[in-house]
Amino acid sequence: MSLDYFILVFLSSLGVYQIVAIPAKLDGLCFFKHPIIQYIFGILAIIGAFGWFYTSSDRNIHTSVEGSQQLGLFLGSIIASYVFTAVLASIMQAKVNSKGGIPREGKQYDMGIETLKKTTLFGGIMSSLRKERKDKV
Repeated sequence: MSLDYFILVFLSSLGVYQIVAIPAKLDGLCFFKHPIIQYIFGILAIIGAFGWFYTSSDRNIHTSVEGSQQLGLFLGSIIASYVFTAVLASIMQAKVNSKGGIPREGKQYDMGIETLKKTTLFGGIMSSLRKERKDKV
């Protein structure tokens, strides 16, 4: 039951991240270039996760998953889903855009989540490392 719950939250939060990345303009988390395909993927991930969870076996059984365990599973799966989303989007976009995270003139480096508006997680890490090297020189 706990693994089923982890997978449910993982898949549904994966879909939520894909849907939310579009209006927030977080291109670094997007799997697809076209917003409509991304919305469809996100909705199908959410519906598929809940459909699988509630139809796979009898869910009216007494389980040993306590409230604190459920919170831990929930937090662990949304964090795992975010890391999976960021890594997969970085890999997918690296194949499409091999240019990398070249800083712009003027405001060269964005901080925090703003980085994902222009580059992927790996691109932001590389840009940050370049900034640190440049600051030391």
